[in-house]
Amino acid sequence: MKKTVWSVVLFLVIMAPGTALGAYSEAPMLQQMVADGELPPVEERLPAEPLVIEPRHNVGEYGGTWNRLTVGEDWRYFRQAMYGHSLLRWTDDAIGVDEMLVKEWEANEDQSHWTMHFREGLRWSDGELFTTDDFMFWWEEMALHPEHSEAVPGWATTEEGRVEIVQVDDYTLRFEFPTPQVFFPEYMAMRVDGGQQDHRPAPKHYLMQFHPDYNDEYDTFEEFEIRQLWWKNPECPVLTEWMPVRHDPGQVLILERNPYYYGVDTEGNQLPYIDEVRIEFVGDPEVFKLRATRGESDMQILPSVLGMADISLIRAGTNQYGIHPMLFGGGSGTGSVYFPNQNHPDDARREVYQDSRFLRALSHAINRSDIQSLVYYDQGYKTTGTMSPNAREFHTETGQELFEQWRDLAVEYDPEKAEQLLDEVGVTDTTGDGYRNLPNGDEFVIRIEMWADVGEEYFDSTELVRSHWADVGIRTEINPVDWSALANMREQGTFDVQDGWEVGDGPSMVLTPAWLIPMENQRWAPLYGAWHNNIDDPIIEQELDKDPRDRTPPREQPDPDSPYARLFELYRKAEVEPDEEVRNEYVYEMLRIHIENGPFFIGTVANFPRVGVIRDGFKNVPDRDELPVGGYVGPWNVPFPGYILPAQFYIEQE
Repeated sequence: MKKTVWSVVLFLVIMAPGTALGAYSEAPMLQQMVADGELPPVEERLPAEPLVIEPRHNVGEYGGTWNRLTVGEDWRYFRQAMYGHSLLRWTDDAIGVDEMLVKEWEANEDQSHWTMHFREGLRWSDGELFTTDDFMFWWEEMALHPEHSEAVPGWATTEEGRVEIVQVDDYTLRFEFPTPQVFFPEYMAMRVDGGQQDHRPAPKHYLMQFHPDYNDEYDTFEEFEIRQLWWKNPECPVLTEWMPVRHDPGQVLILERNPYYYGVDTEGNQLPYIDEVRIEFVGDPEVFKLRATRGESDMQILPSVLGMADISLIRAGTNQYGIHPMLFGGGSGTGSVYFPNQNHPDDARREVYQDSRFLRALSHAINRSDIQSLVYYDQGYKTTGTMSPNAREFHTETGQELFEQWRDLAVEYDPEKAEQLLDEVGVTDTTGDGYRNLPNGDEFVIRIEMWADVGEEYFDSTELVRSHWADVGIRTEINPVDWSALANMREQGTFDVQDGWEVGDGPSMVLTPAWLIPMENQRWAPLYGAWHNNIDDPIIEQELDKDPRDRTPPREQPDPDSPYARLFELYRKAEVEPDEEVRNEYVYEMLRIHIENGPFFIGTVANFPRVGVIRDGFKNVPDRDELPVGGYVGPWNVPFPGYILPAQFYIEQE
């Protein structure tokens, strides 16, 4: 029995049709290795109950190289493509959760204790058996170790304390939380990040030799933390569909099929079908575009460098390179999003930024029709800014009504109304230079902080927004900065108005609430977020005599009667509520707070298509209309293309 947070589903594991135990097939390259005595037979490499993956369209062919490009030297966009190391996985655009390393799971009545049953006979890519020792090694010797850089993940800590993980036997773990953890299966399916997610087994047999508690040769974790990064260290065993065989930093990462991968298709063919993956680093986004539109990538959407403007270039390469544009929904509730700092260090700005009239004035001043037409080629829909339209709480009658209210709250382009609201707030032109001042008479220049390497579409949108705000008398500047500087601004709560993000988190607003409530120090109320993020830590009682910005980390408690405090209170009830209907009511009350007091974040054009490229002969990739919500490319919580299972992709062989 598998228990999800929204229903209990009986699941029957069915062997591949016509496949008896001991009658599996494998790739020719592996057959040769078996014949040469380099590998044991495929039946001995697979677990007792392999994961059966149904091919999207056809049973595939073995062979070929999947060529990809990236602008990220950490290779994370391909790390997101592999789900093999994850306990569970998303299905159907993150509507459901299904098995991976774990074959079945169940919970007690209040969903505070979860039991996970792993497949027996799983093996690492070097052939060593996987057991729950590997998960406990990660938990006890990495996540909990005071000298390892890894922090205890958020899912492991509740208001009443930390989870206790009980190793029942070699293939069973029990996670005992002090309070209900109703989204535990979803946590086990999200943020996979290619083996660096915040819930992962680690190859104990390999890594222990570099661990300072197991080997006196090492006094620190410096070498250990280098060795654990499999994409930089091909020697490190993996559970993923492909395993690294070559890494040239800043140049190329090459992976070959994992001969011990535990998945088979419905006819008993061991997956993956594709022999090799080659990812080449391209630092310049413009060079990436040029090469991708000349057929140098076989199939990819991420990283999101290609945009709607590039579709014609891709189509121009159809005859010569055999490539086609590929579109999936991003799942965004905002598109380019702008959020004034509700905890701005300047008192005059803070007062203005916390006034809903000012926030609505900014929204009404934006001509979203221009942005939709010029940047997104009339795709997507105009929005004031909401959580992802894919969020399951929107899929009820009440939820849909609130979604529409929130979406349409201040979406109308009405510069006269914007000017009226600015006048009411006291943001008026007191010097006669044509630009508005703060109510205290100070000069008022909005500075839009954005990551310098963000995609071209974001810059184009932001330039239009800058001009729209200038039209109602608000002098606006765009401030591109590098990622580390932007992160520091967020942590210290010193940014002015930020852009470069999208609100795509989901698939539940309670599961990933960082935009619904200022839960972290990176969103629209960073100091309130830092307070909430540390609320169960003894640190929260320290430094109360200091100014909020002099605390470590900078943090501030919101007024108990404020909308921010009410959002926190409702969320803390929702996150432990096992009854979905009751939990949804808490969420709906939170949405009403946003509608009444916001918009705390201001969107533009939501859920526009993400653009990719695919080559002729690259098969078993779903079309957009084959997926329940048209794709869900945006959020890191739903790893793309991992959740559409690249192990069953194949390349037609000549």
